[in-house]
Amino acid sequence: MVVADDDRATCERISLLLRARGLVVVPANDGQKAIDAVRAQEVDLVVLDVDMPGLNGIDACKVVKTITKDRFVPVVLLAAPGDLSARVQGLRTGADDHVTKPFEDGELLARIENMLRVKRAHDDVQFAKNEIRYTSLHDQLRALPDHRFFHECIAIEFEEAQRHLDPLACCILAIDDFRELVSKHGSELAGCVLDEVSARVQQTIRPTDIAAQFRTAEFGLLLPNTRPAKALTLADRIVTEVALRPYDLPQSAASIEVTISLGIGLYPSGSIRSHSELLDAASIAVARARVAGSNRVCVVQQQGYIFRPTLPGAA
Repeated sequence: MVVADDDRATCERISLLLRARGLVVVPANDGQKAIDAVRAQEVDLVVLDVDMPGLNGIDACKVVKTITKDRFVPVVLLAAPGDLSARVQGLRTGADDHVTKPFEDGELLARIENMLRVKRAHDDVQFAKNEIRYTSLHDQLRALPDHRFFHECIAIEFEEAQRHLDPLACCILAIDDFRELVSKHGSELAGCVLDEVSARVQQTIRPTDIAAQFRTAEFGLLLPNTRPAKALTLADRIVTEVALRPYDLPQSAASIEVTISLGIGLYPSGSIRSHSELLDAASIAVARARVAGSNRVCVVQQQGYIFRPTLPGAA
């Protein structure tokens, strides 16, 4: 998120307010620096003060909307009280909302959170369109069964593990930044990457393990009779085979690299009493692995979370 205001105190106030909500903020003191920040990285929202020296907020908004035309990046303007013409002009140049200065923290947060919800909804719709396109092009290439098969298997395997007091590991493998991969290379190439991931996963796991395409960019793995140390060993092999080897582009000499996140839930555990709780544990673990960094493995244990360090050569 980029916050631009030439008043240092106001910029710091907004930045601290948003960071307290867990948001990453890039501060800027003029419109040009805000534009440079948007060009340099993916951002979810931009806050622009209307009255800034040099490139003002309205002109900066126009440029931001132009350079992000392939994706939705909401812009919130900070306008002086009574400056109706600036607010109208800002909306005409593509601003999505405005807040009058001086502002209440609660109002600013509410408007920013609302814009972030709108962005998430917009991104979800776009991703769904890409997913439909991928499905139409690649259904015949799917090498792994779908999520329905996975849910049936985890219920059966968990019941068996309970009955025989055997260990059971549930893993979720997520491809990092898959939406960006689709946006940059197109859904057809992204589908080829998924097919290759499926093939590599099947070549890596044991004959007794179960794999399925859990979601479009997520794969579920069930490892029967597998203790924590063995689960980690297999997870390391998966990172090596799936993420540390580049993917050749079809009809091209070029290749791309992907990174993954792995979450592992383990049974028996004092907090896991059903197959759904085992799956929840793996889902929480993969989310934490994503936060920890590229090619990370997070294991849920009764006492907390254990992270596997990034492997040598990993991104």
